[in-house]
Parts: sequence; C-alpha cells; structure tokens
Amino acid sequence: MKKIFIIGLTGEGKKGAYEKQLGNMAILIPMIKFLKKFLPEYDIVTTIQLTEDFCKNFGIKCFYIERKWPKFESLRIFICTAFDLCKVYLWYYIKKCFRVNFNFLLKGAKLEEFKEATLVLDFNGDIFPSDVKNPIRFLNQIAEIIILKKLGKTIIEFVSSPGPFKTFCSRVFSKIMYNNIDLILNREPISSELLNELGIKKPIINTACPAFLLKPVNENRVKEIFQKEEIDLNRKPLIGVTLCGYNLPSLRTWGKIKDFRDLRIYIPMIKYLLEELKAMVFLLPHVYRINPYISSLEYIHGPDYEILMNLYKMCKGEEYEGCLKIIEGKYNAAEAKGIIGYSDMFITGRLHAGVAALSQRIPTVLIAYGHKHKGIAKMCGVERYVY
Repeated sequence: MKKIFIIGLTGEGKKGAYEKQLGNMAILIPMIKFLKKFLPEYDIVTTIQLTEDFCKNFGIKCFYIERKWPKFESLRIFICTAFDLCKVYLWYYIKKCFRVNFNFLLKGAKLEEFKEATLVLDFNGDIFPSDVKNPIRFLNQIAEIIILKKLGKTIIEFVSSPGPFKTFCSRVFSKIMYNNIDLILNREPISSELLNELGIKKPIINTACPAFLLKPVNENRVKEIFQKEEIDLNRKPLIGVTLCGYNLPSLRTWGKIKDFRDLRIYIPMIKYLLEELKAMVFLLPHVYRINPYISSLEYIHGPDYEILMNLYKMCKGEEYEGCLKIIEGKYNAAEAKGIIGYSDMFITGRLHAGVAALSQRIPTVLIAYGHKHKGIAKMCGVERYVY
C-alpha cells in the first residue's frame, strides 16, 4: 500500500492540542478529504498528535510520540532524531561506497515509518523559521527532512507561509532545509518572494490554502447556534469580530494574557459599529484550550475568549441592550465557518477566521500580525483591507 506521511512543526504537543485551534482544523480537514479524494490508493500517516476519534473519523493513522520527559520533551525528541540522523548517514554512505545494504541501521519506530513512506508532506504553517526561538524544535525539523532525503523520499513543503528570515542562523539553516525539499507549495505569494530572496532554487508554486475548501454546516444548524447564543438575525448589519493575543501590539503572545491595556485601541471600532452603524456585533473566539483537570479530552475557553470578554467589558457591552454579544459556546471549525458566513462583514486578527469569511464572499478586514495575512489578501485582491 502506498503511504503519505505528514510531518511538520504544527502538530507537536499533547494529544488533541492541535484540534483546539479552529484554524488548524479548517486546514487539516479539507486537506485530508482532498488527498483521499484524489489519491484514494494512499494511506495517510501523520506525526500531528491527533485524537483517536479524529483519526477514526477521517480514516488516517497517527504516529504517537510518547511523552516521557514532559518538561524536556523537545530535547528528548531531538536527541532521538540526531541519533537516527547518524544511523541514516552511516547506512547511506556504506550503501553508496560499498554497495552493502545494512538495513539493521534503519531500525526504530519513526525510521521504519519514514522508510515506508511513498510521499512526505512537510506541513509547517507559518511556524518555520519563526520557531528558531525554540532552536531545538527548529533543528529537529531540519534533521528529519535530511533523514527523509537520504532515504530517497519525495518531499513537498505543503501549503505553508515560510519566513521572514531575519537572522543569519535562520537563513543558513533554512537554506539547508529547503534545498532538501523537492517542491514548495506556498499558500500565498509573499512567502514565495521571501524564499526567492533567500536564494532557494527548488520549484515554488503559489496555491490556495486548503481552508478555502472547508464546508460550513447547514443553514438550520447555524440558525440553531444563533438562537442559542441569543443573537438577533433580523438586526442588520450583522458584524463579527475575532481577535487573538498577537493583535495586542505591545504584548504579543499565544499564551496567557497578563495585561489587556492594548485592547483600548479596538474600543472606538466596536463603538462605531454599534453606535454609528447600529450593527448587531458578535465576538467569536477561534481557539480553545484543553481542560487540564480531567483525564478525558474536553475543550474549555482559551485566550481568545479572555481577550474578547475583556473587550466586551471595556466597551460596557451590557449597555447596548443585546447588540454586542460574545459567543459562549464551543463550536467546531465547520460550525464557526457557518456562523461567519451569516455576517454582513467580518473583522479578524485570526487568519483562518478571515479565510472562512473570504471563501464565502463576506467583506473582510484582516488585522495582520504577520506577512501571511497580507499574502492571502493579495491572492484574493483585498490588500487594501489589511491593517
């Protein structure tokens, strides 16, 4: 059986952690469906740490990484990868110089999965090389690509937004990695320009992010959600807003927000929508967290909700008689896209909430914290609406 192996920096962490981010799911679900539709003879295996339920529902296999040293897991994985790299180099040069195949050097769970792969998709989103902030993960990713190349695998960098390459180290190591990749598919043109400036000679193609293909839930389900959230669909215009930690200029973080002062810059916008446009405004969280206090997988409100709830309070939302609402329920990517699709306008700092809107022809304003927002807006011809 032929096999597609999906690797990359996007899926490390605890099992199920990847699924709490609706943008991740908006990419992964249509990507898997697309691969299964056009390459039905291939099995799909991934190192993204997905739940058993997700894998069962979508017919894929997950290569689970046992977390033996929770506080030093990245270091442990890198040590194992470095050891595998040494074994593969030894195997490669013995085979090349002496024409002897020492297959026993390729023993090990991950190496055996790599060896069986027909095609490798390297799926990094916008993390590479910004993850040089964590040099161990950065180097581990490069080492895995070199291992796969020495094993003779075809590697495609799949719908990512690499760059920018700000430091000498990120430029040097990024060139090593990308020169070991056979084809680079970027989801927007600015990343391709950055790779060309870096001097990458491999084929680079601009293509659409798979999130454009995600299907929203049906109309009845969307109306059910709005009814549950007590949002009046008869009040127009209906405008949605999503913000994240990286939309706070002086405190950019994906972690817990310690200070919400930067939210003051968004208060005039919300008040204009409510007071001048007489809009019905809903605040939509796009990322959840895993409940750490129970053994089963349960998603709870995360940093997006904290940010939007603080914005609601700073705007004195209770004074607007139900015209400013925060979405309290926790919904999947297709449900979130359905909610967004009912908007007359959508304002977002989360890229894939923006993709959900753009793909449904909703007028969209992107609040950018990176070049990927500008790149996707450029592809869609809406650059003037990026801030």
